[in-house]
Amino acid sequence: MTLAYRKHVLFDLDGTLVDTRAAVVECYRRVFRTHLDSDFPSPGLPVDELFAMRPPELFRRIAPGCFEELHAAYRGFYPDCAALIKVFPGIREMVLGLIETGRKVSLVTNKGLERTLIDLGVANLAPTIFATIVTAEDTVERKPHPAPILFGLERAGASAAEAVYVGDGPQDILAARAAGMPVIAVAYGFYDQALLESHQPDALAEDPSELALMLGVGQAATGGVGR
Repeated sequence: MTLAYRKHVLFDLDGTLVDTRAAVVECYRRVFRTHLDSDFPSPGLPVDELFAMRPPELFRRIAPGCFEELHAAYRGFYPDCAALIKVFPGIREMVLGLIETGRKVSLVTNKGLERTLIDLGVANLAPTIFATIVTAEDTVERKPHPAPILFGLERAGASAAEAVYVGDGPQDILAARAAGMPVIAVAYGFYDQALLESHQPDALAEDPSELALMLGVGQAATGGVGR
């Protein structure tokens, strides 16, 4: 079965459906400014690691004694920063197009449910259109561990053989592979294309329109898209 015609498509969120970089950075800046009286990012915190870490992990790393307070502040700032979220072009149409052709679409993210729902609201994608939504609250482990994806498959009533995962990071590739399913990496997200290619995804989309074609939306797919 080619990737284009798999019944179930499971998506990552940040860097795949929505661009939250500006919103996330602004949230961190506000927390650092109001609670730590310092600038963001702090010395010793490489920016390229920022989007691979969940806020609790980052706060635990820089201020282990008060990381819960900092995380609560971050959550409080996020709704105000949502105006900075951008939706990648054509994403809503692609997701709805998959559903219109009878495919099942799910969301598997390391992000918390509260902020996931905010992001989906910005993208004008109702949570009810997804077969299932798996967030940080649903599994102890997070990607690159396969547990979130495996849980998503279970909730959606799908097998790995009839599904494909779409994500923008190395953790997505590793998690999908460990879950026994193919993965399409997207190079328009938060991670460098060369880094993604080094993890050998089954396919790599350079932009949302190419991703749509790989998934068989908009035009009939011709043959497989795997490498």
